[in-house]
Amino acid sequence: MVTIGDSFSIVATLAGVALTLWCFMLVCALLFPVRVEEARSAVSGSLGKCFGMGLVAFLLGFIGIVVAQVPNPLAKLAGLLIASAYLCCVMVGAAGVAKLAAERLRALTNQQESEFSAFGKSAWYIVVAGMLPVMGWFLFAPLMMVVGGGAGFKAALKSQPVGEVV
Repeated sequence: MVTIGDSFSIVATLAGVALTLWCFMLVCALLFPVRVEEARSAVSGSLGKCFGMGLVAFLLGFIGIVVAQVPNPLAKLAGLLIASAYLCCVMVGAAGVAKLAAERLRALTNQQESEFSAFGKSAWYIVVAGMLPVMGWFLFAPLMMVVGGGAGFKAALKSQPVGEVV
């Protein structure tokens, strides 16, 4: 039997996940501006390459989750580190997609919005779109994870000149 408390806990969990994802995108954009910019340029330059690289990155993340199921503590740690690295790449890539969306949003509003405000709105739109029932859960969110993972993976693999702070 489902009670109203069960329904409230599900809604509160979804709201908490949405807020956490949005905040993590903002933090990625503020702490790693060079990598987010590289992810943005990767997505705007070649979406197909990002999708293909995202499938490879997803495979690595899936392998990490499988390795994390092994009862050996060192293997479990290695699997969790691999899966965590994949999810970090996804968030950096998603922040790059949000930055691209923010640029387009600012162009639509004739540059009347601050860059941070436009980024916050576009990141929120992406998070909420992924939480929409059916289409968001099974189409938009998985596509965003694959494309964001590919863009973030490409940004992570790009080398920086020696002496430059990232």
